[in-house]
Amino acid sequence: MRRGTFVVVEGIYGSGRLLVQLVDRLRAALVAGGSEVVEFDSPDSGRARLMGAGELDASWRYGRFMPDFFFELASRARVCSVADEALTRGKVVLCKSFTLSSVVSARLQGHDWRGEQLDALEARARRLPSGGALAPDLTLFVDVAPPIAIAELGARLAPPFTQGDIGRQRQLYLEEIGAPPPPGVKVLAGDLDEAALVAEALAAIRAVR
Repeated sequence: MRRGTFVVVEGIYGSGRLLVQLVDRLRAALVAGGSEVVEFDSPDSGRARLMGAGELDASWRYGRFMPDFFFELASRARVCSVADEALTRGKVVLCKSFTLSSVVSARLQGHDWRGEQLDALEARARRLPSGGALAPDLTLFVDVAPPIAIAELGARLAPPFTQGDIGRQRQLYLEEIGAPPPPGVKVLAGDLDEAALVAEALAAIRAVR
């Protein structure tokens, strides 16, 4: 059986609703086309807080990371294991946010992602029992303009996160992706209408399957 395809959808803070809509449409289109689809939402701080991690001591040598960072790594390891099993069975795995979002989040907080060896922690979280590491076959970055994301956030944009951080976050995403994007990365214009956005995303997925 041919191995499946791991697709990650990424975007800046404030683009979440658009990303969810895109994943929903992609899932429906792929299933209609005969693919088996498994969907994950990469572990995030909100989910970790629901697990009761919020009151733990947050001090560690990498700075002021919240304790749920460790829960995120542990949860991501579990996600990678389950995702790999689905991929082995030839399924399409859709994931909203993955390693790239961790890299950008750390850099946005002023951390040296590689110098502080956070990449080693991330790699260990994605290490599979077989010895390999799970990596996306395709990353779709939905490039939403910061003013639009800021308007979408409204009152949810609160200190210490600022309007300037939104633009900086986009810049960091584009730096990490590279220009021009390497194979396996597709930048989608955030101002496309829904049908065009889905069509471009599906074409990119089919190109790597």
